[in-house]
Amino acid sequence: MFFNELSQMMTSGSDVTLTVRSQNGTLTVSVFPKVKGLKDEAKKHLQPIVLTGTAEELDAEFFNIVSEPVKKATGLLSDMKAFEDSLARVDAEKKKATEQKKTADKQADERKKNFERLIARAETQEKEGKNEAALQTMREARTMADGDSVATTDKRITQLKAKCMQSIF
Repeated sequence: MFFNELSQMMTSGSDVTLTVRSQNGTLTVSVFPKVKGLKDEAKKHLQPIVLTGTAEELDAEFFNIVSEPVKKATGLLSDMKAFEDSLARVDAEKKKATEQKKTADKQADERKKNFERLIARAETQEKEGKNEAALQTMREARTMADGDSVATTDKRITQLKAKCMQSIF
């Protein structure tokens, strides 16, 4: 009966510490609810429930006195823990999103550098009269083009195709 009553006061994941002291025929019982892993400093301001009386008096009134305060305290502590856990999840998701953005930005920068490198190589090849090679390099650059550079690259490919056709005739 004792543990059944006690468990009904508690929320899932909460603890209740009971300290019993006997002195001169009376008992002093301290009841302290807590939740493991709670970081909030407010938990330090929670005071234990302290009852003093004979064993018979405590048997008769213990659960009537401590039931409601323990339910409230364990509920509050559990809510605080759930809030902390949700903040931790939000922080983890935010960190993950930041890392993903950094990775995407880094990939975009690499892609842009490769695009610019290929454009420069195609221009060099064209100046050297290597129009076929310049066309191939420009087509490779086209796969990395984005935004306005797509249209510009397409225009350069068309021009290089025309130059290649002229050299055939």
